[in-house]
Amino acid sequence: MAETDAHPIPPVAPIASPWGPRTGEPPPPSGGGVAPASQSRLRSFAWGVVSTLILAIWVGLWAGPLGALALVGGVFVHEFGHLLVINWAGAGPSSIRIIPFLGGAASMRRAPDSDFKGVLIALAGPAFGLLAALPFALVAEFSGQKTWLAGVFYVGTLNLINLAPAAPLDGAKALGPVLGRIHPWLERGALVLVGLAAVYWAVTTGNWIFAAFVGIATLGSLRTGVPRVHARPLTPLEWGAALGLWLLALALCLGIIFSITRMT
Repeated sequence: MAETDAHPIPPVAPIASPWGPRTGEPPPPSGGGVAPASQSRLRSFAWGVVSTLILAIWVGLWAGPLGALALVGGVFVHEFGHLLVINWAGAGPSSIRIIPFLGGAASMRRAPDSDFKGVLIALAGPAFGLLAALPFALVAEFSGQKTWLAGVFYVGTLNLINLAPAAPLDGAKALGPVLGRIHPWLERGALVLVGLAAVYWAVTTGNWIFAAFVGIATLGSLRTGVPRVHARPLTPLEWGAALGLWLLALALCLGIIFSITRMT
């Protein structure tokens, strides 16, 4: 549930689908028949549908239908927030992929030219993603059925987890440059410590796939350090803004979760 690293893929025109292509599109053939580009789009769309169904079924097994609706819908809204800012920052065109058993990712065609843009891209997911809680809150309000508030809780928790400064979550890419501006070892140490804590939490709660996901990324940070694309570092003003925005997003997520907990 984070934006993916930039890859050297030729830019392509975005398509009208929430599951954009995973690779660059080849040029159309000169002869007849179905164009390879159309076949690639069809395969991408089909894989997107299958991936979404797998994720929804897997989430529904342990969180129920409401949890599946809230979390899968929340993933799309979360990643759409990344997509909007990736395109604004000139790192697109972006597309969204659903990853079975894990969540989603928004692709970047090129790295942002400044660390601050990278921070904005990372925080756009958790901040924008909270909008997915609004339909559940409205249904609960007008129907009088508080069970719908569980959807708000799921959405808030989803985005709160992504704010943790543990690789490869959004918090690592949002708070990492802030800590790295103080000292590179502070960023690296935070990623490792928080990553280990996240793995411990995931194991104790039975989230083995998430534990493996974060554990592999944490091991990479421990062995090779923090991968940093060369970009303009944070200015003092941007440093303060980045820290403030991360804290604001954290406060919003915690506020939603605590308010729902008190209401139920």
